[in-house]
Amino acid sequence: MSTKKNITWLLIPIITLIATISHTPKITKADEPVWKPVSEFSDVKKGNPHYIAINYLRENGIVEGYTMNEDYTFKPKQKISRAEALKIFMLASKAIKDSSEVLDKGNTIVQTNESPLKDVPSNSWFAPYVAIAKEKNIISGYKDGTFQPDKTINLAESLKIFLNCYTNIEYPSTSDIFDDVAPEEWYSKYAAYAKQETLVDVSDENHIDPNQDMTRGYMAEIIYRKIMNDTVSDIEFGRATYYGNGAEGDNTASGEKLVNANFVAAHKTLPFGTIVEVTNLATGKSIQVKIIDRGPYGHGRIIDLSSGAFAALADLSTGVITVQDKVIHLP
Repeated sequence: MSTKKNITWLLIPIITLIATISHTPKITKADEPVWKPVSEFSDVKKGNPHYIAINYLRENGIVEGYTMNEDYTFKPKQKISRAEALKIFMLASKAIKDSSEVLDKGNTIVQTNESPLKDVPSNSWFAPYVAIAKEKNIISGYKDGTFQPDKTINLAESLKIFLNCYTNIEYPSTSDIFDDVAPEEWYSKYAAYAKQETLVDVSDENHIDPNQDMTRGYMAEIIYRKIMNDTVSDIEFGRATYYGNGAEGDNTASGEKLVNANFVAAHKTLPFGTIVEVTNLATGKSIQVKIIDRGPYGHGRIIDLSSGAFAALADLSTGVITVQDKVIHLP
């Protein structure tokens, strides 16, 4: 877990996106509907694996939903296109600073008067996004000069486009990443950063499936984790498990005996006695535990909880849950 500088960062709700920059062509009005913030999505309830992430982004005006008969939905399982993903990545990263870059005085989204890539019509709602992203070297398009805006974006493409929105990232070595990401792959440095910052879900086999189609829910999760890593000290994401009853009374690495009724846990590196807040990302439930042991050592797993602590976050029959943990106090 890396320690980052605490900063105060207020995400300003933005009605919609896009902007012209000094080098983009003259713009005119386009006809994308103006988004209206909603208080909740009817299809994102507690128990959804991306519950915390989606609601955080909604509350901060980064994602929008669908409206039908006053029913507002997010469609977290729906696959997402390259055009839609680009828009959301640019909003979340603040690659577009504020609404003045993309709206005219009537809060109407604007368009370029020429195509930034040959399959991006100048009168399309996403043309200004593509133009600005191309100007800022966030994207370059395919070798044939296309962007393929309607194509479903995959995980590898998502990591590259999203992380290219930032200009201050230092990428780690690609020598040891995931078992399904070779060091020479075009996206390996983005995968290495995602591993370092625990941005993606990792299987027991140390796989991330870089070619998987992205859903709106998983996209929200990656964005949320990046924002949290940038703004909150000592936070990480991954899976949590728990000690079985057979471990009751065993000596731990700290010398303290395990009592499953106590709120204690194992972590790979944190000093013994550290107090950590653990939050179930599917429900928002949080507890605080004391680190007394070492582990877990499975891929993608960041903390082992006593069964009592785990039960306060989820039913024991769940077995494994996805969590964020944050250091509250170091000894």
